Amino acid sequence: MTHMADFDAMPAPTHPSAELLDHDAEAREVVAPLVDTLLERMTAVGWDRRTAASALMFSAAAQVSALTDRKWAA
Repeated sequence: MTHMADFDAMPAPTHPSAELLDHDAEAREVVAPLVDTLLERMTAVGWDRRTAASALMFSAAAQVSALTDRKWAA
């Protein structure tokens, strides 16, 4: 059995958002095990891993779009 990431225990960023590349890389490192855990849980209950990953990508893109829309509306 693989280790399941704890959704309640994640580190805060150590790089400020002004350090875009390091800040972004750090966020990806934090998110990766959470995504793996979510995909494992979805496949465990019968979802195809590719479908689950596609749904996550769509949901993430929708979040980015919503934030971009709010930024331009302000």
